[in-house]
Amino acid sequence: MLRHLIRNTATALLLVALTAGLAAAIPGPGDLGGPAPDWTLNAYGGDTHTLSDYRNKVVMMFVVGYG
Repeated sequence: MLRHLIRNTATALLLVALTAGLAAAIPGPGDLGGPAPDWTLNAYGGDTHTLSDYRNKVVMMFVVGYG
Protein backbone atom coordinates (compact mmCIF):
# COMPACT_ATOMS: atom_id res chain seq x y z
CA MET A 1 0.00 0.00 0.00
CA LEU A 2 2.76 2.44 0.92
CA ARG A 3 4.69 1.51 -2.23
CA HIS A 4 1.67 2.42 -4.39
CA LEU A 5 1.25 5.71 -2.57
CA ILE A 6 4.90 6.62 -3.10
CA ARG A 7 4.76 5.60 -6.77
CA ASN A 8 1.55 7.55 -7.41
CA THR A 9 2.93 10.62 -5.64
CA ALA A 10 6.16 10.46 -7.64
CA THR A 11 4.18 10.09 -10.88
CA ALA A 12 2.00 13.07 -10.00
CA LEU A 13 5.03 15.23 -9.20
CA LEU A 14 6.69 14.22 -12.48
CA LEU A 15 3.56 15.15 -14.44
CA VAL A 16 3.36 18.52 -12.70
CA ALA A 17 7.03 19.19 -13.49
CA LEU A 18 6.60 18.22 -17.14
CA THR A 19 3.46 20.32 -17.49
CA ALA A 20 5.21 23.33 -15.98
CA GLY A 21 8.12 22.84 -18.40
CA LEU A 22 5.80 22.69 -21.39
CA ALA A 23 3.88 25.74 -20.24
CA ALA A 24 7.14 27.67 -19.98
CA ALA A 25 8.16 26.62 -23.51
CA ILE A 26 4.91 27.73 -25.18
CA PRO A 27 4.90 31.46 -25.93
CA GLY A 28 2.17 33.37 -24.19
CA PRO A 29 0.39 36.53 -25.28
CA GLY A 30 3.14 38.65 -23.70
CA ASP A 31 5.76 37.10 -25.99
CA LEU A 32 4.03 38.13 -29.22
CA GLY A 33 5.14 41.24 -31.05
CA GLY A 34 8.78 40.99 -29.97
CA PRO A 35 11.71 39.97 -32.11
CA ALA A 36 11.66 36.43 -33.42
CA PRO A 37 14.45 34.07 -32.40
CA ASP A 38 17.28 33.83 -34.90
CA TRP A 39 17.41 30.75 -37.11
CA THR A 40 19.08 29.62 -40.32
CA LEU A 41 17.39 28.07 -43.35
CA ASN A 42 19.24 25.88 -45.83
CA ALA A 43 17.80 26.79 -49.24
CA TYR A 44 17.32 24.36 -52.09
CA GLY A 45 20.25 25.73 -54.12
CA GLY A 46 22.70 25.33 -51.24
CA ASP A 47 22.47 28.91 -49.98
CA THR A 48 21.79 29.63 -46.33
CA HIS A 49 19.52 32.40 -45.11
CA THR A 50 19.62 33.65 -41.53
CA LEU A 51 16.70 35.60 -40.14
CA SER A 52 19.02 38.21 -38.62
CA ASP A 53 20.23 39.06 -42.16
CA TYR A 54 16.78 40.53 -42.78
CA ARG A 55 16.61 42.64 -39.62
CA ASN A 56 14.49 45.81 -40.04
CA LYS A 57 12.92 44.39 -43.22
CA VAL A 58 9.52 42.85 -43.76
CA VAL A 59 9.78 39.06 -43.94
CA MET A 60 6.92 36.94 -45.23
CA MET A 61 7.26 33.19 -44.87
CA PHE A 62 5.42 30.48 -46.75
CA VAL A 63 5.99 27.07 -45.23
CA VAL A 64 4.78 23.84 -46.77
CA GLY A 65 5.04 20.64 -44.79
CA TYR A 66 5.24 17.30 -46.50
CA GLY A 67 4.33 14.34 -44.38
